[in-house]
Amino acid sequence: MARESRSVDGGRFLDLPGLRMHVVEAGSGTPVVLVHGFPQSSREWARVMPLIEPHARAIAPDLRGAGRSEAPDSPYRLDTMCGDLVELLDALGIEQAVVVGHDIGALGALALAMEHPERVSHLVVLSVPPMYVKLSPALLRSVRHLWFQYALAVPGLGERLLGGGEQRLPHWLFSTFAVHGGPTERDREAYVARLREPDRARAASRTYRQLVVPEFLRIVRGGYRDRLPTMPTLVLFGADDPVVPRSALEGLDRLAPSMRVDEVPGAGHWVVDEAPADVARRILEFAELAPTA
Repeated sequence: MARESRSVDGGRFLDLPGLRMHVVEAGSGTPVVLVHGFPQSSREWARVMPLIEPHARAIAPDLRGAGRSEAPDSPYRLDTMCGDLVELLDALGIEQAVVVGHDIGALGALALAMEHPERVSHLVVLSVPPMYVKLSPALLRSVRHLWFQYALAVPGLGERLLGGGEQRLPHWLFSTFAVHGGPTERDREAYVARLREPDRARAASRTYRQLVVPEFLRIVRGGYRDRLPTMPTLVLFGADDPVVPRSALEGLDRLAPSMRVDEVPGAGHWVVDEAPADVARRILEFAELAPTA
């Protein structure tokens, strides 16, 4: 059993094998694990969790190197993230959960669903194409927005871009992809402030070097096209997301009978921040945890 202690914001720390993880929880019943994206933390779900709480048990961890979780000098690969999520479920005594992931967190959620399908009852993927998506002209056009990933992956340079000086790059990420507001100024500053800590800037750069860039190349080569999810899967994205245009996802819901693709009107890449009520409602309805409207 993982040891635990409380944090100042009402969350708690779990001493998992190789990682002290910070987790925020609310509610009871069916567990819904909410996995944040980059450069965010469990704070991303602050306006979603109160809406899930009356119907289910919302669980929002800080990923390795993010938020209040440790940023150890360790690998930051996809299998590492997936392993951390398995360890989290084990520590909380959860056999199976609804798993929701946004941005980079969606990759971890997908990996968990592929490697440990028995642990995932329903999968919700936010703001990224699933890893088994087929390369298309529309998807290739959207790749131009992702040039920063390769800069962040460069040893030394990535850390300086994220944590040094005026931190223009992380501020740019929020402003560029915030089509309809995105995270609040207070939230943005909280995320950016964490990156001023050298170990967290290093962890973020390693995440791009060891996870994001290699996995993107594997996706392009079709490395996941035979790994379709077996559980009900919802691919949800902001209708105005410049990174994930609707045309890039055409036909995706025909790949597997368990898959559905939908969009949130009036939202961009930061769909959780821009439309928290809509996101919460769709999660609950999809997982059959609340009556449909």
